Amino acid sequence: MRLIKDVGQLDVVLIGDLKVFGKSGQEPPADVTEAMTYGTKFFDAVYYFALEQQVRPTVVAGVDESAKLEETVMRTKRRLLWTAIFLMLRGSYPESAGMQPGTDIPAFLLNICGMDESPLNCATGLASFGLKSISPTWIREIKWNTFAAPIRQRLALGLAGYRSMAPFKLYSCKQGVDQEVRDAYEWVKRASQLPPDYAILSCTRSAAMIGRLGSWNKALANLTLECFTREQIEEMESIKILFAIPTRDPRADTWKAWVSGGDLQLTDPIGL
Repeated sequence: MRLIKDVGQLDVVLIGDLKVFGKSGQEPPADVTEAMTYGTKFFDAVYYFALEQQVRPTVVAGVDESAKLEETVMRTKRRLLWTAIFLMLRGSYPESAGMQPGTDIPAFLLNICGMDESPLNCATGLASFGLKSISPTWIREIKWNTFAAPIRQRLALGLAGYRSMAPFKLYSCKQGVDQEVRDAYEWVKRASQLPPDYAILSCTRSAAMIGRLGSWNKALANLTLECFTREQIEEMESIKILFAIPTRDPRADTWKAWVSGGDLQLTDPIGL
């Protein structure tokens, strides 16, 4: 399983962070399923079995909850999906203790995916340590192209790293802008028409891509102010293409260098 291999290569979760339960301290669990049967959380179990036996932490005697295992597995699957979608839409792991739609939880998760617990409860149900310690690249294991088309389309509309590109896909650039601005507008427009890619997605963007794009959302906000009229931008906000009217950040004019680097070559499609 590639997930275990990938997780095993990480060093941001300390062995002492893991809480693993088994039948007794002398009888460690044989696999992830048995570990969860005795109360081990999913990611603790995955990390435990990713480690070489000689460095695995001491197992603590747990309570046999085999009668509830099917329910536990189903809840874990739902939590993994909710967490993955949270990463896709927000670019970060769930952590809020609230249940406010659109603020604590994306409406998509509540209305379409049936999320029925707070982001904090979801996160703490998956691991005994903070999920921020885990690289989010595991979401690549999800076959997004197997989801129903309406769900894929709805999810694609709000991808972290893509939402700020929507104005360039849907609106024409205003008249009278400098050629530098016009060229940058056309560059972003072409990028926005490519299939969603992990290279742009906020939580999986590589260091090389970050170095090239700079602060992507802030730079796109600056470019939006250059490319569109006030009326256009206010309309974008009113129909929720933008969350809010952008404010200029003088530190985020990296868009001026995008065109000279050539069009983006995206080769890691998400499958939406």
